[in-house]
Amino acid sequence: MSRSLETLMVTIAGFSAGVVFGLLLSPRSGKENREWIGKQTDGAKHWVEDHGSKIVKEGEERLHKISSNVKEIIPDLYEATESILFEEEEPEEDA
Repeated sequence: MSRSLETLMVTIAGFSAGVVFGLLLSPRSGKENREWIGKQTDGAKHWVEDHGSKIVKEGEERLHKISSNVKEIIPDLYEATESILFEEEEPEEDA
């Protein structure tokens, strides 16, 4: 496993443990904690939806721009080879 993946896993595990201990040691009741978590996840969901659609749109624009640039640099092979005439006979091999 790569070092960066291990670091990410340790970070996620540490964060998760912190959240669990924070909820267990919270002065609020379980019902209040669930309501608070619900509100926070709704807010996070809306933020991800808003920013996610923006990121997808920007990515599509960049991909279109790259595609256009590639088409300008690399010629269309069908157009480039349409003037080449091929004979139906196979060339003779020298023995």
